[in-house]
Amino acid sequence: MILVTPRHKVLVLGDDTRSFLSVIRSLGRGGLDVHVAWHQGGPPLRSRYISQAHDLPLPSSLDHAWKDALIELMVRERFDLIIPCSDPVLVPLQRNRADFEPHGRIYLLDDRSFEVFSDKLQTNELARSVGVRVPREVVVAGPGDTHSVTSVLHLPVVLKPPTSFDASKPDVKRMVRKAYTWDEFHTHLASMSQLGPVAVQENFIGEGVGVELLLDQGEPLLAFQHVRLHEPLHGGGSSYRKSVTLTPALFDASLKLMKALKYTGVAMVEFKVEPKTGDWVLIEVNCRFWGSLPLAVASGADFPLALVQFLVDGKREFPKSYRKGICSRNLNSDFTWQISNLRADRSDPTLSTRPLLTVLGETISNVVLLRERWDTLTLDDPRPGFAELAEVVGRIRRGIGRKLARKFIQFGMVRRHFYKRAHKALRGEGSFLFICKGNICRSPFAEELACQKLGGNRSIMSAGYYPRPGRSSPDNAITAASRWGVDLTGHRSQLLTKQMVHAAAAVFVFDAENADRVSNEFQCPRGRIHFVGALNPSGPLYIEDPWGGTIEQFQDCYGLISKAFESVESV
Repeated sequence: MILVTPRHKVLVLGDDTRSFLSVIRSLGRGGLDVHVAWHQGGPPLRSRYISQAHDLPLPSSLDHAWKDALIELMVRERFDLIIPCSDPVLVPLQRNRADFEPHGRIYLLDDRSFEVFSDKLQTNELARSVGVRVPREVVVAGPGDTHSVTSVLHLPVVLKPPTSFDASKPDVKRMVRKAYTWDEFHTHLASMSQLGPVAVQENFIGEGVGVELLLDQGEPLLAFQHVRLHEPLHGGGSSYRKSVTLTPALFDASLKLMKALKYTGVAMVEFKVEPKTGDWVLIEVNCRFWGSLPLAVASGADFPLALVQFLVDGKREFPKSYRKGICSRNLNSDFTWQISNLRADRSDPTLSTRPLLTVLGETISNVVLLRERWDTLTLDDPRPGFAELAEVVGRIRRGIGRKLARKFIQFGMVRRHFYKRAHKALRGEGSFLFICKGNICRSPFAEELACQKLGGNRSIMSAGYYPRPGRSSPDNAITAASRWGVDLTGHRSQLLTKQMVHAAAAVFVFDAENADRVSNEFQCPRGRIHFVGALNPSGPLYIEDPWGGTIEQFQDCYGLISKAFESVESV
């Protein structure tokens, strides 16, 4: 492998354990001076390949401090290249490229490529124009424009927003939804269409396959293909994948799309393939580093280093082969998949389930044949993997603890104890503070209800300990909250501080993790921490986080919070 000279300095922007960490490792192994920013801590920052981590304000639509701070860093450090690794990072840079490009080189797409591939409707229009197959699709403007859907498509259907991220809300992901009933379809559509037209597609059943590319003006310089082994049951990012030989038909379809736009940069073109018939359709194009990147790097298709060598050094010749049959697992998300797959209804063909014996057999054979890899654990950089393993062990421990706690608190005396403590706190003087993880779903809703119920001169506020302030509530949260007359459209998340905790007369949380974090990290005595669920003498003590869920899940969560506050009027 030809190494990039050590003088090159690269800034990597992101915070996940997949693409962000893989880019860091790839460039560090290649001899680059790797700096990082816009990170949120966690396993990636334990990598030995990080030369320096910079603490910069995260992108926000509320002020421009993040732009000034990034420009100052670019001027001071004089990076050879800046690489954004995720949509919440890429979109603000792409939209504000004119402010940054005079001060250094950032890996961004040309405006036309970004416009087309960040919009699912335009992507499919391009695909049809060049003869690439896409799922049957009906574009719907709003709830009153649904006859064409019910007359053309059969359940289940997939509802897709035009874009996953908006420049005004870079921290909020617009989710793809799947509807199994027409009532569910109308509910999803009513929420999603508030932000623009919605693409309603047939539910094409097949395996997820990705063709990964580095291109110059549409000409391939490096290519790789993977197949998804473990996918979320209802769709989404895979947690376990395998490197396979390039499929000529999929490779050709990918190049048709890229050549049409003279695309330059990295991309992952995602397809669904029916294994028995070989039939396939295009799903989407990811025009930045993708979640399965660790597998490509482990297999010998080193896209991050190749990108720098191409853009900075002008290199164009890269290895044409890579190892086939290598499998890479995202331990944290695969743990969730294993539980879901174990509990799933295997008679439902629309769910991405796998036989239990197949799952066990593939794991054993991959380990024995030395084909098993983890996204985070590598021999040359083990600390991120150990940190993620500790997180998984912690999830298991907390899960067992929650089950035991639920059983324990059902005893009458224990449940009444929590109930009396919570109501006594509400009768007291002073301020109330509602805390959840992100301060965008549960705590702002509870804050608004508390203001409605308690009123008066009481000081009531909410906050979260997830270190990203200024975030808005998800679209599904806003829609669900309106049912109770709560308007979350103007809410922005507030970061919890020790001063806020110590100033509050009573602190209300929603689950065991909230209580543990507030007690341990913010030094709040357990006697001042109360569960919102305890206000309802017969409901669950813990009210789980609905983040990333459907409107129905948000409504269930908000229903529990509302019931908890029904008794507040008498306090």
